[in-house]
Amino acid sequence: MRIRAATSADISSILQIERNSGSAAHWPESVYDAVLRDMGRVVFVAEDDDRAHGFLVASCRVEEWELENIVVCPGLRRQGIGRLLMSSLIKQAVEKGAEEIRQEIRASNKPALKLARSAGFAVAGIRRGYYADPQEDAVLLTLKTRSVPFPVGNG
Repeated sequence: MRIRAATSADISSILQIERNSGSAAHWPESVYDAVLRDMGRVVFVAEDDDRAHGFLVASCRVEEWELENIVVCPGLRRQGIGRLLMSSLIKQAVEKGAEEIRQEIRASNKPALKLARSAGFAVAGIRRGYYADPQEDAVLLTLKTRSVPFPVGNG
């Protein structure tokens, strides 16, 4: 499995992965197109044999980065792909001098919460009723990048 920067050629694969995951943030194709052209964002794809199996989108405009979306194909979860994507983000954030990475996760998304905690994120708070369809709380998590030991886990 390799992690690489996404390109516009990856949009159809990203959309397919996202649409097959009910817990993912669902964005229109135009948003992904804009995100890939945005210098204030990083987008990674996890691929094997030239086939995308997961992706990650994060904002990196300021010292506080925000993980906006991370999705792995449902049939390939719990195989370390999410961890590889997360590790790539953390490594780049550290290298670029980010102070922390933030993310919000649906309170019911136990696998995402487990991945975040295993990567060193700590609960920073709760946003009541943040999500809609269905309405649900968001768990706020942060990772202070100065506390990240290297090498970052590889899966």
